Amino acid sequence: MDCGVPVDDYCNARQDNNIEIPENIYSTDHFFIVFEVDTTYTRSFYYNNNQEEEKEEEEDFEEDEYVRVESTDSFWVRCPRTEHENLSRDTISDMLSQAGVPIHKQDFMVDTISDCADEIANSAFNDGVRVLPMLVSVSTVACFCYREERI
Repeated sequence: MDCGVPVDDYCNARQDNNIEIPENIYSTDHFFIVFEVDTTYTRSFYYNNNQEEEKEEEEDFEEDEYVRVESTDSFWVRCPRTEHENLSRDTISDMLSQAGVPIHKQDFMVDTISDCADEIANSAFNDGVRVLPMLVSVSTVACFCYREERI
C-alpha cells in the first residue's frame, strides 16, 4: 500500500487494571504500559518482505487476502504526576517505534496516549497507586515504508 493513501489506522489507550504487572522494582510512581499492535499486510507484500516464511504458508492464501501480524510490547515509564505531559511526546513516539508503528503514522496516536496518561495520572481513583497500568491497542495497515522501518 502506498504511504500517501489514507487508511483507517486505529489507536485506543485506557487504564486496564486487569493487566498482569511484573514486580515493581521502582520507588517512584510509574506507568506500566502494554502495547498490543495489529498490523495488516497484503499477502504479497508480507511474503515478499519476509523470505524466511515457509512456502506452503504462502500457498494457503488467495491473491487478494491479507496477513495480520500481532505483537505485544511492554514498558515501564516514570510518571511525574503533573497536570499535563505525564508522558513526553518523544517517549511515546519511541515506544510506538519499538512496537513497530512507523513514525509518519504516529501523530494522532501520540495525542491519544498522552491524553490518556494525563487522565490516569490525575484520576482520584489512582491516588496513592504506585503502578499505573495502561493498555494501548493499535491497528495499522502496512505501507511500503514498513520495509525500511520494521520488516
